[in-house]
Amino acid sequence: MLLYHGSKKGIKGNIRPESRSICDFGTGFYTGDMKEQPIGLIAAWRGSRFYELECELDGLRKLEFGENYESQIDWALYIGYHRMRQSYESYGELCKRYASYDADYDLISGLIANDKIYELIDEFFDGTICDRALIDGLMRARLGRQYVFKTESACSRIHIISDRTLTDAEVRSATAQNETRKNEMSGIISQLRTRYRRASGVKYYDELMEEWNA
Repeated sequence: MLLYHGSKKGIKGNIRPESRSICDFGTGFYTGDMKEQPIGLIAAWRGSRFYELECELDGLRKLEFGENYESQIDWALYIGYHRMRQSYESYGELCKRYASYDADYDLISGLIANDKIYELIDEFFDGTICDRALIDGLMRARLGRQYVFKTESACSRIHIISDRTLTDAEVRSATAQNETRKNEMSGIISQLRTRYRRASGVKYYDELMEEWNA
C-alpha cells in the first residue's frame, strides 16, 4: 500500500513507532493515504522532508475505525483518551478499552484529524456540539485516512520509495490550501451549531463517556 509521511526534521535511522504520546492514536509512526495532508503539515518548516512509502500490511494485527456512527464515536473517544488523559481517570472501563487498543494492535487506521479538524473535535469535547454534528462535520472535511504503525514489527514493513524536500510551488499551494480549509471548517462549525441546536435524539460528550464506560 502506498502511504505518505511528512517530517519536520527528517527520518534519522530506522523507522520506529515513536511520536508524542498525546497524538491522536498515541505513540506510533504516522502516515496518511493522501499526500496533501502531510505536505500541509510540514509546509511551513524549513528543512522538512516528504516521504512516499510502500507498506506491507498483510499479517499485521489491524484495527480500522469505519465511518458508521459507532466507529466514529469510538474514534473520537480514543483521540480524547490520548489528548485529555486526565479527564478519563474516573472512567475505568474506557481506559481499559483504549489501553488495549494501544497494546493489542500493530496498525490502527481512521480518519485524519489535523489542526483544522481539532476545532470541530474540541467543540465536541467542550459539549458545544453533539454527536451528530461531530459526524456531520467529519464527513464534510474529507482529509483521508491515517495509518499509525504502533509496533517495531509493523514499522519493519515500511519501505521508503522517495525522500525529498517540498518544491516552492508545493509550499505555496499547501499554505493557501491550509488557510482555505481553516476558513471552510469555521463556516461548517457555525452551520452545525445552528442545525443541531434543537435536534432531538442527540448525545453529548459527557453522556457518551458515561454510556461507553458502562
